[in-house]
Amino acid sequence: MESSDAVVQGTSNDAAVSRESAARLGYIDDPFIRHFVKRPLRRAPLINRGTHSRFDGVQRILRQFIKQTQKDSQGHACGQIVVLGAGMDTSYFLLRQQGLLPRRYFEIDFSDITAKKAATVYRSSALRALLPEDTVVAEGGSELHSAEYSLLAGDLRQFESQVVPKLMARGFDCSEPTLFLSECVLIYLDPQHSDAILNWITANVAQAGILTYEQILPTDRFGQMMIENLRARGLELRGLHAYPTLQSNSQRFLDLGWHSAVAVDLATYHEQLLEPLERERLAKIEFLDEWEEFILLAQHYAFTFAFTSQSSHFAHMDIEKPN
Repeated sequence: MESSDAVVQGTSNDAAVSRESAARLGYIDDPFIRHFVKRPLRRAPLINRGTHSRFDGVQRILRQFIKQTQKDSQGHACGQIVVLGAGMDTSYFLLRQQGLLPRRYFEIDFSDITAKKAATVYRSSALRALLPEDTVVAEGGSELHSAEYSLLAGDLRQFESQVVPKLMARGFDCSEPTLFLSECVLIYLDPQHSDAILNWITANVAQAGILTYEQILPTDRFGQMMIENLRARGLELRGLHAYPTLQSNSQRFLDLGWHSAVAVDLATYHEQLLEPLERERLAKIEFLDEWEEFILLAQHYAFTFAFTSQSSHFAHMDIEKPN
């Protein structure tokens, strides 16, 4: 494995530490993330506030999708969720605890990451208890398989040749409505590799939706500083210059023929799409004296929600609509 791969994999730990900080302080409700963090840190208030908005946006779309796909014509749950570069994300466990799940839930990441996640899940009685009864450990401990939930090892740069066969083997159904989730993942891939993933989805999944969360605006002063700071850690945002703005992020999907695509930056999400009472609650947790810095930071991250067809499952979903 190349050293640059190891550095990128390290970002999953960074995200988990930030999420644990926000959960411990009461910004978000995630009782499971602590199991994935060995050395907790208290993040700065502006990071905690940003983590809250990121978490809120992702959970908003996940819950909208599940609401729209909870029952098929026979009254059974339908739909699939595929998390690209899942890292230590706990959304499956949060949803299962609340009885909110699609028919199938897949998580994909490098084998080193999935092996660590699988081991952590089995060490925790709280997490292990939420696994489906038919769960088995596979691929030398790097994968978890069940009819409902699968944790799969794979390199997204080899999506069609390596990842797709594993999805198919675990019951992925191209005919079912499917939500893909990608948080700061596609942007670390060369555009040719991220485009290949989207091209495959476009050609093979008739009812597909995707929520991405990525960095934007590389050319202003803050964007240049962000790139330099990441580069100093050995991280390269390989897709940033190909899709640098809100408009280019949404147009990327429209150019593929997708029915709808909407991009919104995190500052707008926080200021206009969070409920006022929720913002008041957040203000009571910690005083945020770096307000201008927070807005500047949040303007450089964006959600994009897109879907391929005007099916009833996705037509009623909107990143700008409350749960």
